[in-house]
Amino acid sequence: LWRDRVLRTLSLIVAVLAAVWGAWLALMPLYARQDMALGPREYGIVLSALGVGGLAGAVVVTRVNRLLGARWAMFADLVGTALMVALPALATDIRAVAAGAFLGGMGGTLWTVNARTLTQRVVPDEMLGRYSAAARLFSFGAMPLGAALVGLLAEWGGARFAFGVFALAVVVTPVPFFRNVTPSALRAFRAG
Repeated sequence: LWRDRVLRTLSLIVAVLAAVWGAWLALMPLYARQDMALGPREYGIVLSALGVGGLAGAVVVTRVNRLLGARWAMFADLVGTALMVALPALATDIRAVAAGAFLGGMGGTLWTVNARTLTQRVVPDEMLGRYSAAARLFSFGAMPLGAALVGLLAEWGGARFAFGVFALAVVVTPVPFFRNVTPSALRAFRAG
């Protein structure tokens, strides 16, 4: 995992994305009630948008991959996750926040399907379990860290500020992504 530049980059980006998801899931109930003044039904709409986005991603992932390629489909998740946390930082309108949740859910599926497919091609079968455990340590380990950090940031600067900080964290991920997850690296994965 650590020796391979692409696998390392994907795992570190997943850690950022997982921290963002942990932050969003931890802060959204409070934000929805206090800042957006949503009741349980409206909050359910926002959460449902996240799930519907994930289902939509599963339905369109093959078409998106054919149209854009795996690299751009994965980049779509970076955009979707950034919007998932940026829109609550910018607006309290349920339509905007639900749209961000939808795009985050959809992008998450696009990333997961493509990242798993790529890693299963390059990681030897006898190492796949160990690789998956190490990679999941990054993601599952980052979720509670994101939840804790968003609480501190929200306490210090407010919920919108906290969402904005996490949006900025996602905005920087395309730099290492495009630098290391290159078309030639992906071709090597497919050939391997």
